[in-house]
Amino acid sequence: MLKEKQFEHLQPYERDNIAILKAKGDSNRSIAKKLGRSPSTIH
Repeated sequence: MLKEKQFEHLQPYERDNIAILKAKGDSNRSIAKKLGRSPSTIH
């Protein structure tokens, strides 16, 4: 039996971290790896 994917919204602290890392010039893929998220989650 296949397990359904469960999606979670980004937490406010994750959004803050994304903004900070983007301002530092990190790539979406790098940010996703640091946060343990899919790269498609990072815009």
